[in-house]
Amino acid sequence: MAPGLDCLTFDRSLLTFDAARHRHLYDGKPLIGVTTALGMISKGDAITQWAVNQALDYLSTALQGDLTPEDVQAILLNAKYAWKGKRDEAAAIGTQAHNWIECYLKGENPPWPEQAPIRNSCEAAVRWLDQHKWETIEIEKQIYHPKYGYAGILDWWVTIDGVPSIPDWKTSKYIYSSYRYQTAAYLKAVEAETGARIEDRWILRIDKNTGEFEDLRLPRKSLASDFKAFNAALDLYKRDQKLKEEAKNVPR
Repeated sequence: MAPGLDCLTFDRSLLTFDAARHRHLYDGKPLIGVTTALGMISKGDAITQWAVNQALDYLSTALQGDLTPEDVQAILLNAKYAWKGKRDEAAAIGTQAHNWIECYLKGENPPWPEQAPIRNSCEAAVRWLDQHKWETIEIEKQIYHPKYGYAGILDWWVTIDGVPSIPDWKTSKYIYSSYRYQTAAYLKAVEAETGARIEDRWILRIDKNTGEFEDLRLPRKSLASDFKAFNAALDLYKRDQKLKEEAKNVPR
């Protein structure tokens, strides 16, 4: 145990994950997921613009040839929800890339993916890994902080170039501020359970289309502010849920 760090013990056998509902439980009681709480934070105009772009891309392809008014109406309706299909497609690519990287980190020598966006992501990850000395401590660790009541699954607990670190892999267009708060929540939960001291957090972002890699190292000095921001999101989520419950009980 590192000096000054106290363990908050809990019975890990009571910590479970319901994959079907994608929720964490402790002793059968639902917990607030880290990413669920951070969903309260807007990603700003970038997400709005992305959704608009998906509709425009769909329209530029669909509005061709001889079309009836009924055809146009159907196309416009589909354009409204084009972003959902692209979102799901991007999520599937990100999940497959994430799974490949996990296998690689475990030394399982997975075959290279055939789909270009997935392979781009995996090749970029391996290039970054080749530039650093790393030693895995745990992969895909379910975390729980009994004091704050949140849970999640971190990607990787590792030493990078000799420094204990919590990195998180992202297949996104940008590094959003919420990624900082997410890794802060993971780090604090690991420290609370184990008493270990973890110095760094890393955001490892890969652009699925280009294979462009961007890394952001977050030193210990930024932890307190980022964890405070996470707790603000957590409190906001709790308040929002309470208001929704109260609204259900209001007589109509």
